[in-house]
Amino acid sequence: MTSSSATRPNFLVVVVDDMGYSDCQPFGGEISTPNLQRLAESGARFRGFHTSSLCAPTRAMLLSGCDNHQAGLGVMQPLHAGNQYMQPGYEGFLNHSVPTMAELLRDAGYHTYLAGKWHVGITDDTRPAARGFDRSFAFLGGGASHFNDARPLSSYEGKQTMYAEDDRFCTDELHDDFYTSTAFVDQMIGYLRDQDDDQPFLAYLAFTAPHDPLQVPEADLDRYAGRYDGGYEAIKRERMERMKQIGLIASDLEVNPGSGLFPTWEELSEDARRSEARKMEIYAAMIDRMDHELGRVLDELDRLGKREDTVVFFLSDNGANPKQPEFYPPNTIETIEAEFDNTLENMGRIGSFVSIGGAWAEVADTPLSYFKTTTYEGGTQTPLIVAGGPVTREGVVTDELLHVADILPTMLDMAGVRRPTEIDGKSVPPLYGRSLAPMLTEQTLQPVRTGMDALCFEMLECRSVLCGDWKLLWMAPPYGKGDRWKLFNLAEDPRELVDLADWYPKKVAQLEGQWQAYAEYVGYIESDGTSAATELGIDRFFEFRLGDD
Repeated sequence: MTSSSATRPNFLVVVVDDMGYSDCQPFGGEISTPNLQRLAESGARFRGFHTSSLCAPTRAMLLSGCDNHQAGLGVMQPLHAGNQYMQPGYEGFLNHSVPTMAELLRDAGYHTYLAGKWHVGITDDTRPAARGFDRSFAFLGGGASHFNDARPLSSYEGKQTMYAEDDRFCTDELHDDFYTSTAFVDQMIGYLRDQDDDQPFLAYLAFTAPHDPLQVPEADLDRYAGRYDGGYEAIKRERMERMKQIGLIASDLEVNPGSGLFPTWEELSEDARRSEARKMEIYAAMIDRMDHELGRVLDELDRLGKREDTVVFFLSDNGANPKQPEFYPPNTIETIEAEFDNTLENMGRIGSFVSIGGAWAEVADTPLSYFKTTTYEGGTQTPLIVAGGPVTREGVVTDELLHVADILPTMLDMAGVRRPTEIDGKSVPPLYGRSLAPMLTEQTLQPVRTGMDALCFEMLECRSVLCGDWKLLWMAPPYGKGDRWKLFNLAEDPRELVDLADWYPKKVAQLEGQWQAYAEYVGYIESDGTSAATELGIDRFFEFRLGDD
């Protein structure tokens, strides 16, 4: 079933939460991320890597190698329409029709560890301990305070705002100085140190940073003081220049004018500017702290003599987050003001809940358009760095079209593990991803996908088809009307500003046909426009997922 354990690499899969395309140093950002920079310089960084536009569906595809509609996250809970609720592929958790990377690698002799965000199941049979992880310390929900109060984003989110260690809940046991990024790394280092044999391992390190609420330890609060006082456009221009020097974008690409949905820096009052700048300072500090903590894991691998044999994958789960705290139902502006201390002096501390918002999200995704929740490139194109082990590919790679589901088949390929075609007599959905191993190890000069191979995405009725240089886009409310397809040539227009649908109707028809075939293949269910959580009530919506716990 597998190759010799002596030739099998370890895997460290690092996922950050809601980090924008150009936030970190290797992708042009001003935020200090020296460990990511060194990782990128020792391996390859990719333009053209795509995820879902929401985090749980991305994690389902990462863990399974399958499309999110087949793996149980056709939509992220509690956002189901009435006609999607409890339907196959829309269970709201990583379903059991797909084996996880941990199950597959554990069965092949790997040790399997998880520390960080899970977000694909909260019941006994869907938590990490039941899905292949030998050891796990998991945040089960979508987001919460990064400190030991674990305060949920909203009362709806509270239903899944829990921590679990292995097979038991431990939310009430978080220590006084708990901070997510540090705690997750402490746990992961402990797992690595406790391993007492030479078998290979899978380490899945899933930071909740920089997901809102924007919070950092006291020592980091002023690390970026004053850095963002120049406003949105100034940071965009700086990043664009660095990206051109790196070779990520063309030298003549102009700054993205943005969606026009948000006030410009010049339109803000002085008080609003100070507030906006402060939010971005804290966001940057969260990413800086994440990088520091990642460095501790890499140092530990060096100390253990396992660094050279470890393949590291680093990615963000989707584009930057435009949502404000009142977005999370049933929050309102009034309840946020009443329940949190979001004064300038308290931002970033316990008891605060602020987000970067739409204007900074567009900056974070420079030079791409839009952000998380949309299928514009700003929602689904994220950084990918791969380095270590048998990886010999180096530099900036701009000519590959990649998908988050490619990571699992790549790992199986490198480990010599065959994925089963059925489990308990039931057929297993085929992998949606493709192995990157031949490309990463330079065994072939052929691209992972040709100009005829399409990738399709859908989330909350926003849809896209990527094929060669072309992209077909369907935007649902609130950022689109959901009434027509748009067509872009990404080679000539990576900012998706010029809609060519009227000029190339045959190309639209061709790509729409690929979308229809994809939708039928993965079991897509079009929303009927209702809300299951509203119709059922949030307690009943989550009832079957909570079981007896």
